Amino acid sequence: MEILIVGTITVDPAHRGALLAAIRPLVQKTRREEPGCLEYAFTADTVDEDRIIVVERWQDESTLAAHFMHPNFLATKNTLHDLGSGKSVIRKYRVDISEPVRDSEKRYRADFFTVAEERS
Repeated sequence: MEILIVGTITVDPAHRGALLAAIRPLVQKTRREEPGCLEYAFTADTVDEDRIIVVERWQDESTLAAHFMHPNFLATKNTLHDLGSGKSVIRKYRVDISEPVRDSEKRYRADFFTVAEERS
């Protein structure tokens, strides 16, 4: 089952750009080198200057577990700490279904319409 990781990290706004630049090569390596990594991003929040948004998608629990032991993860964690990252709130989610936000008529849908279509 796919795993999502979503969260925020508080940082000093004066250092956010340098922090993101420092971890960029590690993010690139994670995407390139780690099996099961479907998405991996640390980005500047578009509203709060003291916040970084974390979004990750992993193929399954075992690939996420391998990531937590990988040198890329450890280096990213150490770099964030060394450059002054603050409080973080990061959670993991199991994904049991995934589908487009818009249906075939390009309407935005909050319901899981493909499941309803399959049951019909």
